[in-house]
Amino acid sequence: MRIVVWVLVGIGALVVVGGVVWPLVQWLFGALLWLVPVALVVGGGIWLARRGARKVDGTAGTPQQLR
Repeated sequence: MRIVVWVLVGIGALVVVGGVVWPLVQWLFGALLWLVPVALVVGGGIWLARRGARKVDGTAGTPQQLR
């Protein structure tokens, strides 16, 4: 009788994994496919903005010397 209970528990676990967990995992991977490029674009924009702000201030690079 115990083996029958364990088989039924295993089948129930497979149903739960197939019906609940698998769609959730697919949704998370789909969200990652959007979040990674968006994070790269936003991070690149911030990097470019900071780099541009430094050049306007004149703090980037070595100072020019007059001879």
